[in-house]
Amino acid sequence: MPGKELDHSASPAAFFGAEVRVRREERGWSQRDLGAKTNISPSRIAQIELASIPATRHNATALDVALETGGLFARLIDLMDSTPAFPDWVQRYMRLEILATAINGYAPMVVPGLLQSEGYARAVLRAGRPRDRVEEVENRVQARLRRQELLARDNPPALWFVLEEELLRRPVGGRETMAEQLAHLAALTEDPALVIQVLPTSVGAHAALGGTLTMLTLPDAPGVAYVEGPFTGQLFEEPEQVTDCGVAYSLLQATALNREDSAALIRKAQEEMS
Repeated sequence: MPGKELDHSASPAAFFGAEVRVRREERGWSQRDLGAKTNISPSRIAQIELASIPATRHNATALDVALETGGLFARLIDLMDSTPAFPDWVQRYMRLEILATAINGYAPMVVPGLLQSEGYARAVLRAGRPRDRVEEVENRVQARLRRQELLARDNPPALWFVLEEELLRRPVGGRETMAEQLAHLAALTEDPALVIQVLPTSVGAHAALGGTLTMLTLPDAPGVAYVEGPFTGQLFEEPEQVTDCGVAYSLLQATALNREDSAALIRKAQEEMS
């Protein structure tokens, strides 16, 4: 008898549970089989899969070992701990980001979260949420830094970012904080697995004016596109929409400076900001 249909998008816990079930069934294991391999009772496995009771960090570690996920469930626990600090549309994007095999991003005004230094992230989040208490801002900062851990994992996604030149010149958090952020970007340009291009202001109008754009390549699933403004975001999953976003992103890549010239411009901006 087939199990209950699970909705990955319902909540972080539902996403976690659905991933457990998918990976268990891929191996042809019953809940009892998985329970025996993890020392988690079959009833508890069922509760985790249905998201009726969330998994613990200990459960996640055991599931990672048994299902050979490379630490996926431990990372999802970190995500579940941090997502209450974020709106629903951001939570859904973050659940997909953690699974992505490639992330292509365009940023017009602010350095992307995955590339932010701690001081810069704090300044951005404080400015964007002026009514939040200090501890709420700090929770968001730490959640953002935890997202960056995917860059250091054993199988990190391929990363490609196109940044507007204008964002290199804006002294977010003051000149010292911005200089630190630019130094961080300059160091990242030396990573052969990460591509950073700068789109010169002189280019003028282009295909992605209006907001950030992120393209996610997912394993065994169609890619998605995520467009975000100051107060809301939208995830595009329809093939035609994703294709349109992909074409726009390809045009940005073709128009931006090459890696070497982009790195030189970032270093120049850092010197001017120091």
